[in-house]
Amino acid sequence: MSWIEWPSVLQPRNINITPPRQTKSLTKSLTNFEQVQPVIRPPWRGRLTFGTLEGDQVLAYRAFLAACEGRTNLFRLPIFDLHYWASEAQIAAGAAPHSDGSSFSDAALYVTDDLSGVTVTGLQGEKQITANFGGYGQILKAGQYFGIGNDLHIATGVWWDGPIATIKFTSSLRRDHTAAPLRLRPFLIARLAEDETGDHELEYGRWTAPVLEFEEAFYEPLS
Repeated sequence: MSWIEWPSVLQPRNINITPPRQTKSLTKSLTNFEQVQPVIRPPWRGRLTFGTLEGDQVLAYRAFLAACEGRTNLFRLPIFDLHYWASEAQIAAGAAPHSDGSSFSDAALYVTDDLSGVTVTGLQGEKQITANFGGYGQILKAGQYFGIGNDLHIATGVWWDGPIATIKFTSSLRRDHTAAPLRLRPFLIARLAEDETGDHELEYGRWTAPVLEFEEAFYEPLS
């Protein structure tokens, strides 16, 4: 499964990302007892409101919206959130080798823009994991978004034992993970909420301030 990468020139003004919270209720008993249960694997949903777009921003937005073809195609959305407990320098302090573990001829490595070497292993449906943050230290706390691969989660509780974190979170793991990278700058694989979502008018043929609604798309990872 492939997806469209989000145009980096498009930065929303207002951001509302809603974690899965759809429930189902059983019929009330004679004693008015009712049990409420979450629906299995409901999607994340969200809404992005943009300030005035002009010039290349308008062109990038129009190209992105056309490429989506309504709800047909998926896109990878960065989570526009600045509530990092860690500093930007801490998050981007890592360095990574080539995929085979080797470095450049001068022993240099790639500079990363997220955590490097922090991985997660867990089974589909689990809502608690452990992760060793190593030299990064205790840089995650409840309320922060984080990613496992390209799956989005939000921490509801974090307990530390040195650099090792026990993390409770929602939504539950979408799939089995083996040594999947943990991200503090996460992504969400999404699609438009409706085919007509994101329609926009150009003021005097030049400016626009669109609103984009989306929902999580369940997908098979790229091989």
